[in-house]
Amino acid sequence: MNIGIIGIGNMGYALSVALSKSKEDTILVYDRGKYKVPKIKNIKRANSLIDLVKSSDTIFVSVKPNDAEKLFDEISLNVEGKTVVSVVALYPYSKMVEKMPKAKICKIMTSIAAETGKAPVLAYCQKELFESLKRLLEKIGEPYLFDEKIIDALVPITGSGPAIVAYFLDSLSQYMLLAGVEKDLAERITNLVTYSTSIYALKKDVDYRTLIKKVATPSGITIKILQEFDKRTLKGNVVDSIYSKIKEYVKL
Repeated sequence: MNIGIIGIGNMGYALSVALSKSKEDTILVYDRGKYKVPKIKNIKRANSLIDLVKSSDTIFVSVKPNDAEKLFDEISLNVEGKTVVSVVALYPYSKMVEKMPKAKICKIMTSIAAETGKAPVLAYCQKELFESLKRLLEKIGEPYLFDEKIIDALVPITGSGPAIVAYFLDSLSQYMLLAGVEKDLAERITNLVTYSTSIYALKKDVDYRTLIKKVATPSGITIKILQEFDKRTLKGNVVDSIYSKIKEYVKL
């Protein structure tokens, strides 16, 4: 199968790496600006936008929201019978169907962590199309079929998630700098703590409150730190910050 990726910024690059793991597929990539093509054998640079569209069976669109309107107009006449998978945050599914009525449309949301092949992939499309796309989506991570409204509401988690997580991990790293640990080592230790905790939670299938109870013994340092967080309403402030911004785009 020929898979096209339009837009090779950070997201498109991550998708190309993840999808290239399927060696029976050829990945064609294109971007109007200067872009870096991963040095992987089955990833090829397309000669032009229309060349990519005409040569691809499934087309992933990973452009900035402001560029999506014009892009869908440009490719609309060449996508009949093809599958178009949009990774454009908050771009309405109905608009894509309107612009490309003869294409099979799927709207997904994931993040640059797709490059690891372990990212969540939230999808909105017809169930039959979702099932046919699963082989590709599973190269990106774990695919789930959701209502479009939920996908849009979860953009701060599935799309912005790596940046938000990194923001808080940076706080832990900053503390280690105060404790005298060098920056690179502080960040590596923080990443290892996060990585091992995530694996533990997934393998043990424990919820966050149970995990906290396993670590936070009565009168210990952990419970005292968490109580200080609660005093400063850290958790509530995080939820309110995310909610206040996403509701500018999505009616919750």
